[in-house]
Amino acid sequence: MRDNTGCRYFFEEQNINTLSGDGEMMLAVLASFAQEESRSMSENNKWSIKKKFERGEVMITTSRFCGYDKNEYGDLLVNGKEAEIVRLSFDLYLMAIGSTRIASLLDYLGVPTVTGGTWEGGTIGGMIANEKYKGDFLLQKYYTPPDKRNVTRKNRGEVQSYYISENHEPIVTPEVWQQAQEMRDYRKKIRNIGQDGTRKFQNRYPLSGMLICPHCGRTLRRRQVHKKKIQWLCSTYIEQGKQACKGIRIDDAELAGLHVTEQTVVEEVLKDGKKHYRYTSKAEFDFTGESQPERPENTDGSILPGVNRPRRTVIKL
Repeated sequence: MRDNTGCRYFFEEQNINTLSGDGEMMLAVLASFAQEESRSMSENNKWSIKKKFERGEVMITTSRFCGYDKNEYGDLLVNGKEAEIVRLSFDLYLMAIGSTRIASLLDYLGVPTVTGGTWEGGTIGGMIANEKYKGDFLLQKYYTPPDKRNVTRKNRGEVQSYYISENHEPIVTPEVWQQAQEMRDYRKKIRNIGQDGTRKFQNRYPLSGMLICPHCGRTLRRRQVHKKKIQWLCSTYIEQGKQACKGIRIDDAELAGLHVTEQTVVEEVLKDGKKHYRYTSKAEFDFTGESQPERPENTDGSILPGVNRPRRTVIKL
């Protein structure tokens, strides 16, 4: 066996010399044994976890789980201070306040997360959907595919799952939790989001999921702003504010008639003191953060074709 440097090796303990053909064959055999042993250990671990689930033994860490601590036996105990955050989040959600606004409110009030970071809309959404807050426990929410290592997938029926009712003390009543799920389903329905969350925001409007922020690379969302004006804004800017991304916004009327068949980056361009927009295929856009150089003008003062044209530019399809 020879590596990329052209060297060969001799393993004294195993008495394997890569200078010989037998040595190379022995290494291949030992590598095959090691791979099979690793696979066998993985299968044994999966079998052990499955048996624990069948016996109703829960496996959870509370270091990133707001509302609960664990005792010496591994049972969940309500953390009174954190439980108030959970109850407040459920109450606000039932008042038709969205997850992102709840997260912003908690940050504004200085409420810390369990990890010391900032609150995110996805964190609140996960909290609202978590059955543990009503005292139940769903085991095997995720699984590792047989042909993958260190990769998890959400369990949508591929493997057996287990549900334990009244496993621990609830923070919210089952009735409140169920009302929150009905609110989630209602909000998904009116926003045309699938029950499994797939292709979120992709089919609501013709341009949903197609317009990209030039600063952070995330999609633009269609929002109603002041005086019921419709604009498209950066998702990061909406969720985390201008400290995370200065974002971009463009009026819906500006996009009327724009034909887009691939994800397209929208840029604001100032020319002669007026705002224009430039559209570039995401595949061809440079996200290095460096500003695009100004292109030269023709002798008659007009801009060269295809660059910085007012309103719209032709997109290469």
